[in-house]
Amino acid sequence: MDEAELNEAKTRKMLIDKALNAAGWGPVLPYSENKPCSHGSVEKYPTSKGPADYILFHQGKAIACVEGKKVMVAPMNVLQQAKRYARGFPSGSFCLGWFGEFYIPFIYSTNGKSIWFQDLRSQQSLPREVAAFHTPEAISEMLGRDQASSLNRLINAPIDRTTLWPFQVEAKFGV
Repeated sequence: MDEAELNEAKTRKMLIDKALNAAGWGPVLPYSENKPCSHGSVEKYPTSKGPADYILFHQGKAIACVEGKKVMVAPMNVLQQAKRYARGFPSGSFCLGWFGEFYIPFIYSTNGKSIWFQDLRSQQSLPREVAAFHTPEAISEMLGRDQASSLNRLINAPIDRTTLWPFQVEAKFGV
């Protein structure tokens, strides 16, 4: 079957599920109200904004939302849908916390060929294309970073002007 002919459901089963498994998020499990997930991916997880295609769980907490589309849909344009589900995820024992207006800190959108990612913990975060889904270990490492402290350290770091190019001095100091 030509990939251009794949509908969304077949794209999820044939491409996205495999990519999640390869990153350590498998096997993909169907949602069950009576069977909580401690680690892995759960499909069609209900939120107040509709069912999310996938919710990724790590150490018993929802850590990422994945929106899947058919191959012919550009995933960059679908991150807003994943944001809605991250906003509408039910608070409670599976919720990692509150990240601004979101209950899930990370989102992805994919068509099985291209994967877009965004860290929702910062309003300045921009979406970016990634080569593959992050592993559970990589997501945990990202979650453990103190972004504000790192940015503050960078902003306040002393700079040796003698080693900079003129355009670098102008960018940093406005000279």
